[in-house]
Amino acid sequence: MRKLALVPVVVLCAVVLAEDKPPPGRKLEGVVADGENVLQAGAEMAAQWTWEGGKAAPAGGIRTDEGGRFSHVWKKWPGSVVLLAYNAARDRGAVVTITDEASKKPLAVRLGALVKVRGSIATADPAVPLPDPVTFTVTAVEGEVEFLKVKAVKGAVAFRLPAGKYRVRWADGKFREFDREIELGGRSELDLGKIVAVPTPVANGIGKVMPPFNAAGVRGGPRGLQLADYRGKWVLVLFWGSWCNTSSTQWLPNLVEFDRRLKGRFEDYQILAYHDATAKSFEEMEEKLAKHGELHWDPRNVPFPLLLDAQEGGTVKTWGVTGEPIVFLFDPEGKLVKVERDYGMLEKELLAGRNR
Repeated sequence: MRKLALVPVVVLCAVVLAEDKPPPGRKLEGVVADGENVLQAGAEMAAQWTWEGGKAAPAGGIRTDEGGRFSHVWKKWPGSVVLLAYNAARDRGAVVTITDEASKKPLAVRLGALVKVRGSIATADPAVPLPDPVTFTVTAVEGEVEFLKVKAVKGAVAFRLPAGKYRVRWADGKFREFDREIELGGRSELDLGKIVAVPTPVANGIGKVMPPFNAAGVRGGPRGLQLADYRGKWVLVLFWGSWCNTSSTQWLPNLVEFDRRLKGRFEDYQILAYHDATAKSFEEMEEKLAKHGELHWDPRNVPFPLLLDAQEGGTVKTWGVTGEPIVFLFDPEGKLVKVERDYGMLEKELLAGRNR
C-alpha cells in the first residue's frame, strides 16, 4: 500500500465551541492512514457508531476511497465535530476533533491501536429480566461527547476503542443505573467483568408497598407526610422536576385541572406531586419555574400537597424513579398498582370501584 508523509490532525476527545454564526456548509477533504503512514482504503469516520455482535457500524459518516482519500460536504457545518474513525478491519481507530480552522485545510487522520473491551451483564433477580439487547452508551470524558452505542446481545459486551478516557453508561427504568469511567491505553484488552444489574423497587414493586417517602419539605400537607396517611384511598403520585418544561407547563396545570374535575364526584382518592432533588427549597423550585415563562397554575396554591425530595438518599433515588414526569398509582391498601405516563388511570379505577 502507498505511504505518505502526514501532518496529523489533533486527536482529542473534546468539544470546540462553534462560532456564533457558523458557515452554512463546509467541504472536508483529506486522507486516513495508520501509524506507519499506510493509507487506509475503506476507512470510515462518523459522529455516531454502534457495536453489536462484535461488529461496528456507523450512522452515515465519511468513507475513504481505494487510495485512502475522502471528500465530504457538510451541509450545515456546526463549527467543529468530533468523529470516531475505524479502518476497514476495525482493528485501528481514533477519536478525532476537527476544528473550524482545521477543516479549511486538507486533513490527515492517523489511526492507532485499539483496546478490546469485553464483559457481561446479568440481572440480579431472575424475576426481572433484562431487555435484549442491553444498549450502553459510551461518552468521551473530556467534552462529554457521546459517539458510541454498544448493544450487549444475550448479555455479552464487546467493543473496541482507541486509547483515552471514556464513560460507559446504561439506564433503564427497571434497574439501577450503570455508570463507569474507563481508561484505555497501555494495554490490548480491558475486562469489565460481570455487571450485575440490580432491579429498583419500582421494577418488582407492583402489588407491594413501596419504601417510605424521604421528603425534605411539604407544602399543602402535614410535615412527614407518608403514603400510609391515605390508607383507604386511591393515591396518584406524580414525580416531576421544575427543570422540565413538559412537567412545568403541561403536567402540573393539567393535573390541577384533573383534580378539580374529580372533586365533588369522588372522595376516596388523593393526588400528590413529588418534586425531585434538583430544588433544595420551594423558593428555588419557584425560581426554576419562572424560567419557563407565564404559568397557568400557581405553585403557592395547588389543591394537593407538593413534596420536595431530600438531597441525599431521597425517594426518587431509593425507588429508582427515572424519566420524569411519571405517575405511580397506589390502591387503598397502599400497594403499587401501575407506573405509567397517564394520570387518567386514577379516574378509571375510581369509576370501576363505583360500578362494582
